[in-house]
Amino acid sequence: MTTTDDLRRSRPTPPPVVRTAVVLWAVWLVVGVVSTVVVSASGSGLTGVGGVLALVLSFVVWAAVAAPTILVLRGSAVARIVLVAIAALRAVLSITDGGLSTALILVSVVAAVLLFLPSARPFFRRADGAEPSRASRPTDPDRPRN
Repeated sequence: MTTTDDLRRSRPTPPPVVRTAVVLWAVWLVVGVVSTVVVSASGSGLTGVGGVLALVLSFVVWAAVAAPTILVLRGSAVARIVLVAIAALRAVLSITDGGLSTALILVSVVAAVLLFLPSARPFFRRADGAEPSRASRPTDPDRPRN
């Protein structure tokens, strides 16, 4: 019988570079959520129904960033690519804002780059091996069978 402790022990621990990237993504998320709340509470954003919809949409987006950030800690290569796409999209959408937006762009770009450093790559490889098993390989009719 497999226990939760067995599963935790079998999962490799993320290398320091991946943990650093996740911390940077977490900082990025916290600053983004706090700025969303501050803008909403100050009344400088949209008002009425549009403001409520914008606030809800903002939290959906922040949750959509939080999910791959957590999955990266589990070695998800897809989550790593999603975070790079988010960093690129964020950079394109807010390149001219300056100030805090520029700092957040820098944080997300650094975090994305860290996930692709040579020391991080092995952590994101498939656990079952990159090569297909012998049973699933096509057979060569000229090759003798065992």
